[in-house]
Amino acid sequence: MSQAGFRVGAEFSSYSELHREFRRYQRDCAVQLWTRHSRTIEAQRRRAPKRPMNDALKFAEIDYACIHGGKLFRARGSGKRTNQRTNKTKCPCVIKVRLSPDGDKFVVKEMVESHNHSVQEAERERCPRQRRFDKAVQNNRTDIKENLGEAADQGIQREEPKKEKWGSPKMNRTDLEMMVPALALVKDGTVVVVVSKANVLQAIYFQDSSMKLTFEKFPEVLLLDATYRWEGLRLPTYLLLVIDGNGESELVCLWFVQNEERETIKQLLRIFKQKNPAAERIQTVMCSGRPLRGEVVSEVLPHSKPLTCLFHALRTFRTDVTTEKLHVTIGQKNLLLEILHNMCYAASAEEYDLLYHQLLDTNTQRAIDYFHKNWHEIRSQWVEGFKHESETYLTSTINRVELLSQKLQAMVGRFTDSATFVQDLLKAIDTLRTECDYRAVRMFQKAPLVALEASSAASAYFNLLTGFAFSRVQRELEEAQWVTFLSVEPEQAQPVSRRRAVVTGQTSCQCAFHTSMKLPCRHILAFRQLRGCDLFEPALCSTRWTREHYLRNHPVFRTSADLPAASSPLPPQQPESPSEQTTVQQERYRQAFKVAQKLSMLAAECPAEEFDGCLAVMTAVTNIWARGGQVQVTEINVNCTRGERSSAPPNVPSDIDNIHQN
Repeated sequence: MSQAGFRVGAEFSSYSELHREFRRYQRDCAVQLWTRHSRTIEAQRRRAPKRPMNDALKFAEIDYACIHGGKLFRARGSGKRTNQRTNKTKCPCVIKVRLSPDGDKFVVKEMVESHNHSVQEAERERCPRQRRFDKAVQNNRTDIKENLGEAADQGIQREEPKKEKWGSPKMNRTDLEMMVPALALVKDGTVVVVVSKANVLQAIYFQDSSMKLTFEKFPEVLLLDATYRWEGLRLPTYLLLVIDGNGESELVCLWFVQNEERETIKQLLRIFKQKNPAAERIQTVMCSGRPLRGEVVSEVLPHSKPLTCLFHALRTFRTDVTTEKLHVTIGQKNLLLEILHNMCYAASAEEYDLLYHQLLDTNTQRAIDYFHKNWHEIRSQWVEGFKHESETYLTSTINRVELLSQKLQAMVGRFTDSATFVQDLLKAIDTLRTECDYRAVRMFQKAPLVALEASSAASAYFNLLTGFAFSRVQRELEEAQWVTFLSVEPEQAQPVSRRRAVVTGQTSCQCAFHTSMKLPCRHILAFRQLRGCDLFEPALCSTRWTREHYLRNHPVFRTSADLPAASSPLPPQQPESPSEQTTVQQERYRQAFKVAQKLSMLAAECPAEEFDGCLAVMTAVTNIWARGGQVQVTEINVNCTRGERSSAPPNVPSDIDNIHQN
């Protein structure tokens, strides 16, 4: 009778029993293993023909290794495709199974259960082996739903019904009431209805537990916009997004509204503030260019800075600045649009003031009055140079909301009523959330193939930051080598900047990258290098961008109960790249080959009487290096003629005598 469990000395009487225990071990320990090595009974019998072996066991040797360990991946490229990643991180976990002495059972001979990476169920569940369907199940969608549940059904593309000849009629707006019961069925969800004084439903506020948790951990920048393009439904739907620690767009709230009146939006924003205490930590609210939107944000969230989407601001200018509305000529209209366009991209207050005086010099009073009434007083909300004076993460538009809206519309497709619309929308949100979770897990599972020097600042920042933040810092590290300074003082310096004056120090800078991203910019890094300070400084990076914060607070890595701090997995250290040594050797080979090729050409061009001597010198150097010795070369008098060289006294060294082995 075999012993239960995978441990050294455990025995299994059949391969099916071994495989069943192998699958259970992976599930219980939240690891994903692969068969690194195996040898069949037939192959083993050729090696040991007299040893007894049971043919029913199929295998004589099996080695299971973690997917992050085993055979190392050898990169053969030049490293130009920096996005390539691999699972291999030299994980030592391995389980070795061999035949028993009598050849009738499997015996676990060796087990190494330690890992050099975090081990979580969330990571295992998003490995390709867990996410794929069996072939038998793929052929039958009913089996998928029965075996894998409703979550699997969400990922199946439904067959679209054929379009009717005259198209589907528009749904009535009163169907908004039918959406409330469907939203109320969501577990741990928050549904609030907004009604008018006449008890007429005006809007629905919806937020589930995952949305609340995400907003609580990453509330600094809020993106807000509405979508109107649901097929067959005239229902403005507001999407509220945040940017998480890995640069992903996360949906944190939904508003379904009958109308977009000021009081309705204001009430919904108040509900959002009431239901989310983290709203007090909002630094920036990015929304479309509607005039009332910024005023409402300022009233409800006075501590935050409302910003206008760059695209919407430019589109509003093109709509409002016309010959009919402002009574100007076509030439004046084009000049005004050019000035306003340049104002949007002004990088400093000086540049904005210069363009503002150009606008005044046009003497188009209607255009000037329009600008003063609608834009001049709120220039900090739409001018690029003023936007990034606070945390914006270099976000100038609401393209993230537009992109999410397009994905949801494509996944929802056609529907018959409001209740079906809500069900399809929630499924689409879950699907997009699963994709985002997969990318989050992938960041910790896979290491980049591009080798980083172990002691470099780039390697230290890689271990500290998420992939999104590190890619930004890595570019700043590269650009820091080209930064020059106009003036340098002990505590600060003024780097050369094309569009605005910047003052930088060892821990702060006035450039847009540092103020908006809260990460070390090229100016800080260049000044620290000039002062001889370490380029790696964790205090320069906001906590939200660190791997530890992301791992601790992302919903996919959290369990139903909070784990104690001692048992929380640490962020994975940057693994030693398996291709690092090979890449260095290849680079050295290329450099040495160029020199050796040139040396061979020079030797071939030598006169016949000198070729043997040159070849002897090259052979001597090769032999000394092969023995592990070192070589020093001393140049002889190259100005002497061949006759003088041949008649040199014995104390003058020849070409070979000038090679001294140390």
